[in-house]
Amino acid sequence: MYLKVKGHNGYVKDPSTGIVLNVNKEEVQAARDRKAAKQKEKDDINNLKSEVNDIKHMLTQIVEKLNG
Repeated sequence: MYLKVKGHNGYVKDPSTGIVLNVNKEEVQAARDRKAAKQKEKDDINNLKSEVNDIKHMLTQIVEKLNG
């Protein structure tokens, strides 16, 4: 059995563990969407870093062949 949290609609507290839960499905889904978007942004940045590193490596090889 959960207890309502006073002054915070959509939140309940488990009296046995003391954990506060968000039971508002829309808020929970919005939080999941934000987390997924943030992870996608991190993945995109890491991908761009890798591509830039590959380009730098290729340019280094071209310069070495031209000089050498």
